[in-house]
Amino acid sequence: MLVLTRRNGEKLLMTNDDGIDIEVSILRINGNSVRIGIEAPGEIFILRAEVEEKDAAVREGVGSVRDGGSTR
Repeated sequence: MLVLTRRNGEKLLMTNDDGIDIEVSILRINGNSVRIGIEAPGEIFILRAEVEEKDAAVREGVGSVRDGGSTR
């Protein structure tokens, strides 16, 4: 695991050998809550860990999840 410190407005950029780029932005910090934005290609599945733990079946056939809702 890589651990970094980022400030409000700063970004992380991730790229693999296939040219898949993911950008994570720190949008707002409020107390112990951090609002992040993630830009990734549509084929990248993004799921909050607590959602996966609660309902692993959501990964079957939905393509992507945003804020707990599917794109169906």
